[in-house]
Amino acid sequence: MDAEHGNGLTCASQCSSNPNTYSIIEASESFDAPARPRAHSGIWRGCRSFLEFEDTAADTRWVPSGSRLLVESSFATEVLDALPDVTAILDHAGTIIAVNRAWRMFAVDNGGRADATGVGTNYFDVCTRAAANGCEDAGEVIRGLKAVLAGATVESDREYPCSSPTVGRWFNSRITPIGGPTGGAVASHVNISRRIGSELELKYQASHDSLTGLANRVLFSEELSRALSPRPDRRPRADVGVLYIDLDGFKAINDTFGHDAGDEVLQISAHLLRSQVRPQDTVARLGGDEFAVCAPRISPAGLLALSQRISAALGEPHQIHGRQVHVCGSVGSHLARSGNSVADAIRCADQAMYLVKAQHHSDGDKPGSTVGKRSPGRV
Repeated sequence: MDAEHGNGLTCASQCSSNPNTYSIIEASESFDAPARPRAHSGIWRGCRSFLEFEDTAADTRWVPSGSRLLVESSFATEVLDALPDVTAILDHAGTIIAVNRAWRMFAVDNGGRADATGVGTNYFDVCTRAAANGCEDAGEVIRGLKAVLAGATVESDREYPCSSPTVGRWFNSRITPIGGPTGGAVASHVNISRRIGSELELKYQASHDSLTGLANRVLFSEELSRALSPRPDRRPRADVGVLYIDLDGFKAINDTFGHDAGDEVLQISAHLLRSQVRPQDTVARLGGDEFAVCAPRISPAGLLALSQRISAALGEPHQIHGRQVHVCGSVGSHLARSGNSVADAIRCADQAMYLVKAQHHSDGDKPGSTVGKRSPGRV
């Protein structure tokens, strides 16, 4: 069977070995031209310079498809389905004209419907619904798709979270144009969850203490800086609490029982600190046996109560190698105000901690002994 198109000739013949597969031959000017025809097998749906034909029980017929000439091929469908990324083919108006298996399965797995996300649906409508449901990234995808279809950019990329109730996922939305007079675009969503997970893990390791899991000095300074930042709607008053905590008698534990026992004491102390603070507070290990707490939006009475709770919790005895020991904490408190520097706030709390520690020594406390109590820290 053959059909003439423009100055050239395109013919299609059905393969005898596979009735659903077609070989396409395209001549540059005419079938009798000297140039050797180019043979194609399994042409993509959407390629230019071909006619689309449908194989029916009665006959094989040619179907024109607008200004583009398309060829239906089972091979094209198989190739599209073989793509691992969630992929859809869009026409010049953004309407979905083909999707692959990954696209269909993703919709099924996430409670989607074919009539809402499948062939015949406009991708702009899909993104608009997502934006209405609170997805901020959907608006950026819409703007990127418009730019690609208008020829203003050759590619639109945007990374976005797409988590389910049970799985945390990240995707990269990538939209690229289809060349030619009819236009269109390929929209794919690449799963980048593994890469993002690795990046988040590296970021966590860089900002947290590896032994206790608490924030480290860098993250603590960032959180304290954020709490001290002036805001137009914020009244100028001292309401940012800073606690500086030093474990008394910790060196004796290390020297007597070894560093493994000392690490266990640090981990227990970190757990006790977490159990006493509010959800909005930040607990950090600054290094060695020194800890700190940033308590934003707190009153003087609230900071005093927090300091006393922490002192009491740290004063509980620890069971180390069959012996009961006390590793209490000296807790220094400072109430900073908006506009104060991070360094000044930490230094004031540190100085208050040394006053408390000196008071402990003057009271005759013996760090690391089998009995003993410590007085609460001072504000």
